[in-house]
Amino acid sequence: MDRWKFPAIATLLFCGLLMPHGPTVAQIVEKSVEEEIVKFETLTPLAEAGDADAQYGLGVIYQQGIAVKKSSLRATHWLQKASDQGHKQATNRLAWHYRNGIGVVHSPAKAEELYLKAYDLGVVGASIPLGAIYRSGEPGVKENHAKAVKWARIGAEAEIDRGENLLGELYRDGKGVKQSFATALEWFERSAAQGFHLAYFNASVILREGVGVEKDMERGMEYLRTAADLGHAGAMIDLAMSYAEGVGVPQSYQEALNWFTKAARRNDSSAIRLAKAYERGQLGDKDFDRAFMWYYIAAQRGLIEGNVGMASMSARISEQQKARAIADGDAWLNAAATS
Repeated sequence: MDRWKFPAIATLLFCGLLMPHGPTVAQIVEKSVEEEIVKFETLTPLAEAGDADAQYGLGVIYQQGIAVKKSSLRATHWLQKASDQGHKQATNRLAWHYRNGIGVVHSPAKAEELYLKAYDLGVVGASIPLGAIYRSGEPGVKENHAKAVKWARIGAEAEIDRGENLLGELYRDGKGVKQSFATALEWFERSAAQGFHLAYFNASVILREGVGVEKDMERGMEYLRTAADLGHAGAMIDLAMSYAEGVGVPQSYQEALNWFTKAARRNDSSAIRLAKAYERGQLGDKDFDRAFMWYYIAAQRGLIEGNVGMASMSARISEQQKARAIADGDAWLNAAATS
């Protein structure tokens, strides 16, 4: 089996030659930064004078870090001021900060309070994180499937893709509603029609496995490929395994490797899956030094399982092979960081 070759990156530098009559990427970025700086300088005195829209605008600017140094603390400071004045978008963003502990003490309970406030102010999309919080419960908020269905349905009936997908997941899992894979599939397909990658993946699983609905491998694989093309790492892994095993597609170890590698760029745990694929011979012959390399990459990204895998592979390859695998792993990490 051919070893994976690292793609050349230098050729990307010549893309500007393909559009001589338009602005370069650098010029576009520079213009965007200049515009953000002007916006920042305009909004600052207005925000300090108490204008809620300006305060919200500053919060977003500090959150994005384009015109100024990114600062979660300053972002939440200005979002809080705007929220205190009843600014609905600021309240919704502030809730996200509390739910994730960004710039504030982590507090899903405070997030719940703010999302409810945002919804009352007119942010229908606040229904989706509320449904997600109640679905499984989070610190300070009890699991409540009835509330999860209530809020997911509000988002779904407002035709918000994530709300449709969440309601589909509740029907699939039988949480707060009678389990129905057919109903789940209907909601997944509604969400997928709006381009939501997770919904494509969820629909593909039901169709490929034929759980509660008639099995449709052709449509399931079509959805799976779309989810993968849209960047869903789990779909990339499933597509890689499909190619490796020749399920739903012609067997191709090269295609399997391509999709495993794409997944590893998007999701750290995917590096573990690729390492195991090499270790188990799912990409042809067993290849322990490639397995070691991917376990090394996972370990460098902070996954304990990567260290465990490296220790296991160490007994199966030479010191020279380990050194080469580490060098290849570092090269892949550097390429991934700059691509």
